[in-house]
Amino acid sequence: MEVTTPATRAPSEVRFRVRAPNSAPRRIRVIALSDDDAEVRRCAERALADVQFVRASELAALLQTEGADAASILRRSDVNTSASNAWLGAPDLVVIAGCEGDDAQAGAIAAKAYRNRGITVSGVVGPAGDRRSAARTADQLRPHCTMLILPVSAGYLDDLLAALGA
Repeated sequence: MEVTTPATRAPSEVRFRVRAPNSAPRRIRVIALSDDDAEVRRCAERALADVQFVRASELAALLQTEGADAASILRRSDVNTSASNAWLGAPDLVVIAGCEGDDAQAGAIAAKAYRNRGITVSGVVGPAGDRRSAARTADQLRPHCTMLILPVSAGYLDDLLAALGA
């Protein structure tokens, strides 16, 4: 820890100011609900430090190969197989990103697993391209996310990651 010492006379508490940040960078995991989400793709191309991008379809495929369907896993309280634990990893914060109309079943399973492990889960569900789409995506994620954000336009995910220091 580096402590500053002023050259001139200053209040005594100035001697104890720390010049380093007060926390380590967060390990953030962004789970894309859709394989072709343009906003997630833009953020992933920026090569953000300590941010890992994955697709919910990877978890869905993994769960299918283990002989269970997503709905039955969601009803259970855990996803504790070695393959699913390896996919989930150990992030400090998880952001599930998608648009209304995306299938959020695998994202909800991941959110529930992270919440059971005490990890903060935020959902960012943007508007659908066609306004006729039902609001099922947000409804599937709502019970499992610590915070659910419903932005009215694109660009929110990039702003959120910047605010988190990524």
